[in-house]
Amino acid sequence: MRAFDHRSPLFVLCSGLTMALPVPALAELQSLDDAAMSSISGQTGITLELDLNAQMDRLSYFDDGSGIHLENVRIGSATDASGGAFHKIDIDIDSNGYLNLDYLVEDRRIEFSDVTLDGASALSMGGMYFDHNLEGTLSLSPGGTLSADGYTFDSAWTLTEGRIGYRTNGNEVFLDNLAMTVSAPGVTMDAVDGGLLFTAPSITGSYSIGAIRYSDNPLNHGVSTDVSSGQQLPSYGSISGDFDLSSETTVGGGGRSGEGLRIDHSAVINSANFIYLDDGNPFALKGITGYYSLDDLRIDVTNDWTGRAALALTAGSLSGELNVERVELGAAGNSLGAVNVSFLFQDHVFAGTSYTNALYLQGGGHPDAGPQGLRVAAQWSLPQASVSYTEDGNQVIFSGLQSWGQGDITVNVTRDETLNGTRFYDGLRIGFEGLKGGYRLNGLKVGDDEAPLQGGTELLLALGFYPAYEFELDGHITLGAGGASGEGLTINSDIQIRNGRAALLAEPYDEGNGEVAQQGIWVTELDYDMHLRDMTVDVTSEGLAIIKGEAWSTMDVGNLRVGDKTAGASFGRFVLQSYETGSAMTIKPGGAGTVCAGGVGDDATTCAASGGVWEDRGSEGVTVSMKQVLAKAVDETRRNAITWESNRQLDGEGNPLNDTGMKLVLNDIHTSDGGDFDGDGIDDNTFGIQTDISVDVYQTRVVKKTDGPDSQGVEGAAGDEKIMDASEPAGYRYVASPTATEIESRPLGFAVQAQSRFKELNINSIDLVHPTGGAQTAIYGVKMQNFDIQANLTATPMP
Repeated sequence: MRAFDHRSPLFVLCSGLTMALPVPALAELQSLDDAAMSSISGQTGITLELDLNAQMDRLSYFDDGSGIHLENVRIGSATDASGGAFHKIDIDIDSNGYLNLDYLVEDRRIEFSDVTLDGASALSMGGMYFDHNLEGTLSLSPGGTLSADGYTFDSAWTLTEGRIGYRTNGNEVFLDNLAMTVSAPGVTMDAVDGGLLFTAPSITGSYSIGAIRYSDNPLNHGVSTDVSSGQQLPSYGSISGDFDLSSETTVGGGGRSGEGLRIDHSAVINSANFIYLDDGNPFALKGITGYYSLDDLRIDVTNDWTGRAALALTAGSLSGELNVERVELGAAGNSLGAVNVSFLFQDHVFAGTSYTNALYLQGGGHPDAGPQGLRVAAQWSLPQASVSYTEDGNQVIFSGLQSWGQGDITVNVTRDETLNGTRFYDGLRIGFEGLKGGYRLNGLKVGDDEAPLQGGTELLLALGFYPAYEFELDGHITLGAGGASGEGLTINSDIQIRNGRAALLAEPYDEGNGEVAQQGIWVTELDYDMHLRDMTVDVTSEGLAIIKGEAWSTMDVGNLRVGDKTAGASFGRFVLQSYETGSAMTIKPGGAGTVCAGGVGDDATTCAASGGVWEDRGSEGVTVSMKQVLAKAVDETRRNAITWESNRQLDGEGNPLNDTGMKLVLNDIHTSDGGDFDGDGIDDNTFGIQTDISVDVYQTRVVKKTDGPDSQGVEGAAGDEKIMDASEPAGYRYVASPTATEIESRPLGFAVQAQSRFKELNINSIDLVHPTGGAQTAIYGVKMQNFDIQANLTATPMP
């Protein structure tokens, strides 16, 4: 064996191993007995074998006098709480002076029971554990990327039988049967101004998670089957994937103020794939490429903006782009299309308020769930982002996405029970407290980034998507394990939105001359209560299936405004109440397919004869099938009703007072199948309102409505067709009778085909309500039967 000095790779490694040993192992020097000596050999190197079982009461990190603490830390056996984990390390130096390690770790658990902070020691962020077997190699040689004074690491390892769990108040969620293989040759470490630079030219690997499980039994701790019942714990599903990336990371000292840690990190994703399986049915993101850059991340033990003790992660900026070549859904592997997301998170001023990007991690979670949990005081600022969707080679871009906000997010693993008056459900509970924020879109672009802004987002209102939304949010979403059958999700949720503003239609906020106040049609002074019980989400052989158990909501719109969202003219107040049981939605790959636009016909000949245009919109796209079962009223909260109130009295500041005007009320709206077909004495209600919406990006026929120049100065006669032509100054021209070649250059549009139908829709009564005289029924019952409504709409830029 060779002698070594303080600059040698072996000295660096031994120093690192010494620092990594548990504290009890460093307490004193002891002579090795014969049994210990027998496990060490030194023929062509050193072989170390040991069973490690180490514990410490607390492991602490201090920053400017404030501490964060890992409580009850243990490294030992994953299957025996009092046993040790087997370690074997072969250490050798080859003829080139390179230090080589082969290592094997079996049955190891690394865990801690709590994470606490100075100033809030009674509250914990919860505990975590990591079980695994690990086998790999590490080679350390002199010389880095920047100079000979650095080091180069060649590493490869395989992890098997892994579990990573998060535990609060006796409940846990964990990744089960985790396996991972990683190869990272040529990683270098260099000293640079302010820290250490790690350069990884190639990191490749694959991973799989056999199941994501949930347990509500405090006796369970990192086991796949319940120790009381012997049954397998429920699963959210399984995950697998692979990756090929390169990265640069600089780690240095110094927090946002005083001591702390600074990290700058960037990576290029050369390729990656991600697959989620639900009972064998896949949702897959394939052909992932992109990059991201995280600049000036600071980690501090400090206080948040309200003075609460926290571990702070504050970022200067986060930017990047992510491309997904194919989004596949269902057993057949059919594609929804391709997706591209670009983003820039950085400090920005929205509506006169400055926002940054910061997470303040605190202990406690929801106060009624118990002392363990995670609370995150969050602030975000997204001044620039876009999302594009490409199907069959045609692209639509949701351009100019901005978002901002601030508030608390809580995380707890909960069980089905009521504590201190708060109802909890089985699963991972994500809570929202005082979360105030919003988002807005500048508009759509069809084709590429150079295309003009246009409308079209209003075509997605049926799916609950608004082009702009501001809100104050409280409530929770609890994600339970297991779907309608087998794996999947079960969701219980209670959400309250206060002082909201949502756009039904909105013009761009920036058409190239700077930001302006958006004009449109707005629901303002919005209070919205939404409740979900036992909604299941499953990936099936056809697509994504969502089944609502019971859902009810009340949307109270203080003003329906036109123009400006704060001062626009108002139609009055609207209150929409909804109550559904057994409603469902399925998202399937593939759009409308063949369509007769503007006519009627099942083939090109009959379509043309009716004056329509026959279109084959390709195999990609998205179809959403919805079934809304409107249930009969149960009480004043669980019912379907629409109220319009106008001519309200005003307060001293000129604001309208609710319940002081005249109301028109459509009471107890509900669907029916039109009879009692199962013989239980009650009219059946299973068909509901069924709506199919198919979304594509496709060419369409656009006809000029008037003679003369349009708003872009392009001449044409009424009836002429718009044809795209890059040689023209405006990018298009008008043609009276386009040729077959010119028809191929029709403008692209955001195309939505919809069909809605129901067997029977009932309105129990239509009432007029006077503020002092009370309610008078104007119509005693309305019944509509056998409706079938079809629409085919395509949004293109307006010239």
